Amino acid sequence: MAEVQREAHRDKLTLLYALLHLGPCTEDQLVRFNDAYSMMEQFQLYVTLGELRDAQMIVEEQRLERKLLSVTEEGKNMLSMFGEDVWPSSKIQVDNNAAEWKHMIRDELQMPAEWQRQGNEYRVTLRLLENDNEIFNLSMMAVDRQQAVDFCRRWPKQASFLYRTIMEKLGEEQENQ
Repeated sequence: MAEVQREAHRDKLTLLYALLHLGPCTEDQLVRFNDAYSMMEQFQLYVTLGELRDAQMIVEEQRLERKLLSVTEEGKNMLSMFGEDVWPSSKIQVDNNAAEWKHMIRDELQMPAEWQRQGNEYRVTLRLLENDNEIFNLSMMAVDRQQAVDFCRRWPKQASFLYRTIMEKLGEEQENQ
């Protein structure tokens, strides 16, 4: 029984460590990070998240239409006192990959893209946010699910170029009139 409690303790610290290094993110983003590096079984991840919420070690805050998880001061204090108990293999994974994931998470939060089926077509909505304010919104139809998924996947890499190009073209048109 003591070993099970010790593993649960280490899982909590590991999740706090990952979340602290990733920064505020959605539950889905944290799950994807966990799955990419096999830090813990998915069921255990959800149990651990619930326990950390109940203990007020993490908090979930509404930001626009998304709920973001972040580590509270209590969670940071717990991690500073018992951080050496973080699973070593997971710590290495977090240390080696958090910066890349943090960038990706930021892009996903600032450049949300989603698709929704409408009859035989798919409506794709691509948005650009700045300081939690929507500055650009583009909706279009895709002919099939794969095209909708591709548009959403490509959006973060193309968002600034497309936004800048559209704004320039709209500005040019105004100057010529």
